[in-house]
Amino acid sequence: MSTGYPGYDSVIGPDNATVAEILKENGYATSWFGKDHNTPGFTYSTTAGPFDQWPIGMGFQYFYGFLGGETDQWTPYLFRNTTAVYPWVGKKGYNLTTDLADDAIRYLRDLNAAAPDKPFFLYYVPGGSHSPHQPTQEWIDKFKGKFDMGWEKLREQIFENQKKLGVIPPNTKLTPWPDGQVEMGGAKLPKWDSLGPLEKKMYAREAEVFAAYTAYTDYEIGRVIDEVQKQGKLDNTLIIYIDGDNGTSAEAVSTARSTSTPLTTASSMSRWSSPCWQ
Repeated sequence: MSTGYPGYDSVIGPDNATVAEILKENGYATSWFGKDHNTPGFTYSTTAGPFDQWPIGMGFQYFYGFLGGETDQWTPYLFRNTTAVYPWVGKKGYNLTTDLADDAIRYLRDLNAAAPDKPFFLYYVPGGSHSPHQPTQEWIDKFKGKFDMGWEKLREQIFENQKKLGVIPPNTKLTPWPDGQVEMGGAKLPKWDSLGPLEKKMYAREAEVFAAYTAYTDYEIGRVIDEVQKQGKLDNTLIIYIDGDNGTSAEAVSTARSTSTPLTTASSMSRWSSPCWQ
């Protein structure tokens, strides 16, 4: 996104080499799978180009993924290098999360067959857990009822588990619940027991889908890492795993608190948060 300020014009200049370009020039095989939110929108044409701002123009010899910040995981806006592809057509049960892992595994196998000693840089960027939250039903079912206790009790469970795992010091104090305190700017969050049945059902469902999408994504990443291990290259491979993104999705913000048409309010959530109500 261009803002008009120096360094924020959405274009990476030729005097700024990417890590892929540097590694490619030093003998690495370079590839990019998944989200590309770097390529400026005005260069999306797959006929006229230019392609210097696409992954293949930035040092990546192979690209399989989508342009922009997000895409439908069932029918993605997908490219192989600079050619639009539609692998979901006629394929029941298709999901991009699995497809990206499948393609990365195929790539690793082909590379190993052609040049087993060639080092590689594989940039793997699945859509999860950015919106749209679209895991398969199989993964959603795994989390059915897991969040029915409500968010206060859930945060306490997560907090204690973090202590047990050593993520936070054992003497860490849990932040007070936002209930209008001055030090929190007067912010308030509703207690779980203050919600109605429909609200509880909706918010628990959103949490189930989000957790399912995260777990599903993590599983498919694991399949790619497993392939590296099967090839006997894991001990000589540096893996940088970043679980970040933007936090939760802001698309499903309906509170379902309308007293006149609560069902309509709840079901009018953005399609980007489906399959929350499928």
